[in-house]
Parts: sequence; structure tokens; C-alpha cells
Amino acid sequence: MRRVGILVAVVTLLAGCFRLETEAEVRAHLRTWVFLAQTRHFTVRSTCTAAIFDTISGEVRSSGPVRRVEDLGNGQRLLSEGRTVAFELPGLTPNAVSEALMSVNLSEGLGLISSFVGPSQACMTEAFQNDVYLALMSPDTVMIYDPARNALVLLHRPSQIAFYLRGNV
Repeated sequence: MRRVGILVAVVTLLAGCFRLETEAEVRAHLRTWVFLAQTRHFTVRSTCTAAIFDTISGEVRSSGPVRRVEDLGNGQRLLSEGRTVAFELPGLTPNAVSEALMSVNLSEGLGLISSFVGPSQACMTEAFQNDVYLALMSPDTVMIYDPARNALVLLHRPSQIAFYLRGNV
């Protein structure tokens, strides 16, 4: 009986480490960052969340909690403070931004990529993964990272699509 009680306590504790998100919660959160339209895809599992949203605009909201940066140093400093950052570095892809961040601060650079290549892949179809890869490698994509939620948004400006990825790493 004692073992069962301990097992229940451990499972309850672990379940609290990553609470499943609802589509409404994700939309409410992202609405403060970008101009959302309809949802194209939404998958949530115990280890990840992955979604695709159409946007009304390919721009990041100028008001709200996201700090827009145009230089890597400022972005790294804001991430260290736990702030949500939109990297708008002309000519750089989100992948290049993440690589540059890794050269400055390995743990923060890896945090960006791990949201994509880590657990969030389990929530994506092959077509979804291919689309995310194209956005990740495009200089026309703004990368938004929220270190508090371990959430990554890739806002592909030309297609006005936002990819939301979150894992429990």
C-alpha cells in the first residue's frame, strides 16, 4: 500500500512538470505576440505542443510582452533576464541566430533549437516538419523565443504563417 501511495505521489508530481496546453490557451498567449487568424493545425501530447496558425500580418506586435531586437547581444541579454525575444536580424535565418547564440551562450542557443528538434517533433507530421525546416532556414522568418515557457514561434512573413513549438525539455 505504501508503494502505491509513493507511486501516485511521484506521478502527480511529474504530471505537474508539464501541463498540457489547450488551443485556446496557446492562442490567447500568442495573440499578444502576433496578429493571429485561424488555426491550421494543433497537436498536444504529454511531451509537446505543435501548432500552425495563419496570421493577419507577418509582423510582430509592437506593443506587448515581446521585445524585438535587431542585434544578437541585446537579444542574449534579454533572454538571460527571462524575457520573450523576437529576433529580427536582417539577412539571418532563425537557424543562424540560434547558432550565433550558441557561440555566445551555449545553453540558451541549445534551448532554441531543442524546442524544434527535441520533443516537439513527436507532435509534428512529416509535412509539418518539412514546413518548419523551411521556415527555420529562411531569412524571411522572425524567430520568437519565450524561455519561461520553452516555446518557439517561427513567423514566416511572406506566407503569414506562425509555427508554435513547445517541448518539455
